[in-house]
Amino acid sequence: MKILSYSKNTSLIASLSVLAIAFNAYAVDNLMSSQSYTGAIIVPNAQVMDTGDISYLYGQGVPYKGKTSELDNILFSVGLFDGFEAAGRIVTKTYDCHLYPNVPNYNPNCGNGMRDLSASFKYQLPFVKDWTGFDFAIGVQDFGGAASNFETYYAVADFEPDFVPARFSAGYGKSEVSHGVLNGPFASLEYQPLDFVQLIAEHDSNQFNAGLKVFTPENYLPLDTQVSFQYQFYTSGNADIDIWSVAASAPLMGFSESRRVNELTLEDKITVEQAHHKFAGVVQLKTALVDEGFLNVRISADDIGLNVALENRRYNRNQVDGVGVALGIISSYVGEGMLQDLGVKSYQQQNIRLFNLVNDIPMMEVITSAPCYREFVKTGEPCKTLFVRTSDVKKSYAKANFGEEVARSGFGRTQVIVSPALYHNTATEYGVFDYSLALATNLYTPLWKGAALDVRHVMPLAESDDFEDGEIWGDNGFENEVDRILFHQTFLLPYNLTTQFSFGQVYGSFLGFLNETQYASNSGRHILGAEYANFSAQDKYDSRGKAILDATPIIGHYTYSRPDWNWQGKVQAGQFWKGDEGVRVTTSHWLGDVRVDASYQTTKAVGSSEAEDFVTLSVAIPLTPWRDMSPDYVQLRGIDQFVYAVQTRVGDSHNNLGEGLGVDTGLQHNIERQYFNRNRIGESYYYENRQRLRNAYLKYLEAVK
Repeated sequence: MKILSYSKNTSLIASLSVLAIAFNAYAVDNLMSSQSYTGAIIVPNAQVMDTGDISYLYGQGVPYKGKTSELDNILFSVGLFDGFEAAGRIVTKTYDCHLYPNVPNYNPNCGNGMRDLSASFKYQLPFVKDWTGFDFAIGVQDFGGAASNFETYYAVADFEPDFVPARFSAGYGKSEVSHGVLNGPFASLEYQPLDFVQLIAEHDSNQFNAGLKVFTPENYLPLDTQVSFQYQFYTSGNADIDIWSVAASAPLMGFSESRRVNELTLEDKITVEQAHHKFAGVVQLKTALVDEGFLNVRISADDIGLNVALENRRYNRNQVDGVGVALGIISSYVGEGMLQDLGVKSYQQQNIRLFNLVNDIPMMEVITSAPCYREFVKTGEPCKTLFVRTSDVKKSYAKANFGEEVARSGFGRTQVIVSPALYHNTATEYGVFDYSLALATNLYTPLWKGAALDVRHVMPLAESDDFEDGEIWGDNGFENEVDRILFHQTFLLPYNLTTQFSFGQVYGSFLGFLNETQYASNSGRHILGAEYANFSAQDKYDSRGKAILDATPIIGHYTYSRPDWNWQGKVQAGQFWKGDEGVRVTTSHWLGDVRVDASYQTTKAVGSSEAEDFVTLSVAIPLTPWRDMSPDYVQLRGIDQFVYAVQTRVGDSHNNLGEGLGVDTGLQHNIERQYFNRNRIGESYYYENRQRLRNAYLKYLEAVK
């Protein structure tokens, strides 16, 4: 909509600059643009999202076919690490029209519709501001893919003066966006006269735009959520619609758990709890651990100090939380009197050795002293005598001589794990979001050491038309069935090797077995493993008469972890579930307990002469409370991770749908998730999360005491 002339637009920019001086200064908020990055309206600035924040935006109005077209704009973005943001975007005209000719339900009236799925990235270069006083960022929009309707590469710098709440940005872009948007020099002014309003003027390389943003001030809403509204009220170009959008952002769950928290509000509770060590005995300590829901509790003593073994099935987002609560309780109860009564020679040092069990197998050993750890809980100053070991734990556990007495045995205590199950296809020519949604109920029953029975039932809840009629997505929808019946047996081997054998039924109609074996270094930075499976399809043909092949995946993998960067890299190679052979490389970024993955895979399907390349973006979120219900003989809980992923073909002239290549067996209760805490193990990980150990105990005191 054109309501001002070019000369009036330049006057608008000048007026905003003059007005800025007359108001008190506010820090200029970083908000999403109507494109795939933080910025003004269409123009990017040099700012990025805060690390650990996730944002959702919905709006209308996108540069397309020579004007601002009436297209819907759906954007998910996340601050992956310091200075780096990533986004996934859907631009669409229609939601359920089939854009392919000659397919069921094809609608010729929407055949010229627009539907695009793309990924974008922006990186703010470090140290530049220290040298120049300017922030500087580079970025790419609509990266890769066969059809790049909005591909843009850009570099931008911005400056925020001290005397006015404004941000001036200027940059240069190389763009495939319609009518030259961001194809050349661009600039913007963001002026924030109040802490909830921004006025914006910009030149996007082709036209002038002006608009405003209204938003909630930071820390105004619960959970640090921020909500914003954006409206472009002027453009000098052609437009079918005024650009507008609404957005919401919030920190991801668990991201702040490793930061030091203020303990003053809990000072009295800490004092009361830590007084236990002056008079408590072993019985009181064991009672406190059992009352909090820990299983397989064993206590012994030797000349060095007190040995405690226990299993956490209550803090299922992260084993760190369970270890932190246990250490807080143990250090509060262990004192000189208890150790002297037990005949500990070095009782004055009050040493503690804690073994963390999984299915009654000792996976980790924590060594500390009670006085040091109590001081850590009180002040937050890291305890220097806090050591974590994952190597030779089996030997140390044997030397602890726990005997046969067990408090609250974990045998037969069934976990009922309830979660959504989702098959979906996103932003295809068949529809924006085709899905099959089910309720998955998983009964996981630990038996003897390392053994468990694993049964899952899925009940369909809802599905889109293209799944329901079966003509397009065929057999991909959920059926009401027991789709998994497995028996697992895990062994802890010498040289830090863990192996698990699984026998039974997976994916509804495949019978067979799987073995996976993994090595983990004591630091946790290196994990090396392999899996071999052999499953026979009981249903030999699908509903379309296509043969279903047996599955014999043989996959080797290596994972390198840097907890100080909240990052992991993983390489998998071999023969995957559908018989395709090749490599998949994944970079994973941890934001608290949420993992964001980007994968590149190249595999050659059975009978094919050429490899197919795909890029996949996914997010894995735990869907369970921080503190689940106490594990009785039946414990209801959520799942440790729910994964949502989108995939696009790269390196080809077309973007045809894939056939599910590059898939591993992907058991829910594999070594990585059941025993390695989603590969968050080892000395390095616990060193970086020392404050989370303490924070978990403080949250426990706040919730329970």
